Amino acid sequence: MFNTICLCCIKHLSSNCAFFLVLRSAPPTSKFFSVKGTANVQYSISPTPRDTSHLSPIPLTENSVLLISRDHASQHENDSKLSVQYYGANKEVLGRAVVHLTAVELSLDVDADRDGIVEKNNPKKGSWKWGPNGHGAILLVNCDSEKTYKKTPDSEDKSIYKVSDLKDMSVMVLRTKGPGKLPEGYKLTMHISQGDAESVRVFRNRSTEVSNSAQKLYNLFVKDYPLVLSSDVLSKEVPYLGGVAEMNFYVEGLRFPDKDFNGLRYSVTLTSDNYQFLKGMRNLVAKSGYKLNICHEYVNRGDRWMQDELEFGYIDSPHHRFPVVLDSPRDGELANFPYDELLGPDFGYVTRVALDEHVSSLDSFGNLEVSPPVTVNGKKYPLGRIIIGVAFPTATKGRNMTKVVQDFLWAQKVQEPIALFSDWLLVGHVDEFMTFVPAPDRKGFRLLLSSPDAGYKLFRGLQSSGHGQATLFDEQITLDEILKDEKLQAENNYVQSCIDWNRDVLKRELGLDDEDIIDLPILFKLVEDEKEYRAVAYYPDMVNMIVLGKNLGIPKPFGPKVNGRCALEAEMCSLMQGLGLNCTFIDDYSSYHQLLGEVHCGSNVRREPFEFKWWNLEM
Repeated sequence: MFNTICLCCIKHLSSNCAFFLVLRSAPPTSKFFSVKGTANVQYSISPTPRDTSHLSPIPLTENSVLLISRDHASQHENDSKLSVQYYGANKEVLGRAVVHLTAVELSLDVDADRDGIVEKNNPKKGSWKWGPNGHGAILLVNCDSEKTYKKTPDSEDKSIYKVSDLKDMSVMVLRTKGPGKLPEGYKLTMHISQGDAESVRVFRNRSTEVSNSAQKLYNLFVKDYPLVLSSDVLSKEVPYLGGVAEMNFYVEGLRFPDKDFNGLRYSVTLTSDNYQFLKGMRNLVAKSGYKLNICHEYVNRGDRWMQDELEFGYIDSPHHRFPVVLDSPRDGELANFPYDELLGPDFGYVTRVALDEHVSSLDSFGNLEVSPPVTVNGKKYPLGRIIIGVAFPTATKGRNMTKVVQDFLWAQKVQEPIALFSDWLLVGHVDEFMTFVPAPDRKGFRLLLSSPDAGYKLFRGLQSSGHGQATLFDEQITLDEILKDEKLQAENNYVQSCIDWNRDVLKRELGLDDEDIIDLPILFKLVEDEKEYRAVAYYPDMVNMIVLGKNLGIPKPFGPKVNGRCALEAEMCSLMQGLGLNCTFIDDYSSYHQLLGEVHCGSNVRREPFEFKWWNLEM
């Protein structure tokens, strides 16, 4: 498996290390690993191995992490690399992962020593000290007026009225050093917190992006100082100029110091923004004719699990109807998103707080789904049924969705919940082994279930057809190796028994026949979790998809290639095309799969309400 990493070296502000989780790219039977990098790459291994030479194979653990760094910027994209070789119990080679590296030096500078010059990389630019030998940049409040009529303070204008207004602002310089262009999918982003944005604005000088001969002409026009950051725009992509470059910004003060404001901080980051994932999602949504809203990093603060944070619903009456967001108690970095970004006119908000209960992964809303409308033994559920995951019914211990959330769901009455067994999964969400897709016949839908049995059936068929040497994960492991792995087979037998138990519950509670269910070829593996073993997907979990009408956004499985085509993708298309459904495979391997999630986990959909009126339900 090949990954690309862009190292961001911000001197004196943060570390210049990238992290590589060794286990996530390892073939399933790996017990040891070794590391080798080009001369300009430094790395360390955590936890530190006993043999510090790193030349002999190192025991592989769940906590094995590589900290990768470089001491100077790259001249070209991907001009260095680091490889990790994996070994089995007898030190036999099982596979290799290669990380391509690009190092970019970034420095966001101000006049930290108060001499009128914006020096490079002053180590004290992030702090303040009083006195003649003190440090810390000074910002003027732009409270004068460049206008000669209808005067108002310049701070009330969201644009620069005259170029002379720049002298009332403080200069901030972004200095960059690196290759001529960034690797595909990476970008520079400047951002500020919501609280600080109420006190300042930032403008950019476009003249630093053109030749010196044109610079004087550019400086005459105020349009060449566009607004970058404000209370309305907390994050903005800024150009990467390539090579050794500088870009000037002008910071405008809007407020004097007061009891609730005594300083501010800016930052600039180099991000990939889930490029491959977003590229696939954009294609899928455009094909489906819907609107895509992206929750950027300055809002999600690194919490990419949009499905887990919230669920969309609606409230309805004879005179009015509007959408409502149900906020989960998981409260990661997206905790404030439903309230801050969604609550508004004709958009409601509700949550339940688990005050006296332990909140587990099962309280995330990848563990809360709804079936299509069904009729079960003559009883109609025109609004479908809620589906949640819990511990096994007779278990004396295990994880459960909190009682306060379950009580709320049961109290809604019109979508009587079904409790499935999901605690066998490491993450523990029902969307890891089931979903629904529309169908033109029978009940109007099909239930899709992950099936290790279907996976082994497909792989054995390929092996018997002479494709045993076909490889998964871009040549990491062959079909023959997977099929002779008895431990992996035993683990998948256990997983299949868990899914079969849920299959029987869903057939009974949704009134389904075997013809209403499609088994998808998906394998799992067991990993240790607090002295228990729970399952994770062996390759990207195709059932964890997003359904947009007849278009399906499916995790790209990186299965064995037969005649140039992924056999897992081919099987999936064959199963879905019979229902008139279109498959789009989205590469979420690095952005989600390696973090124990997939396409559905990183997205959310607000759907049209049911036409049926809930008060007409006969209870």
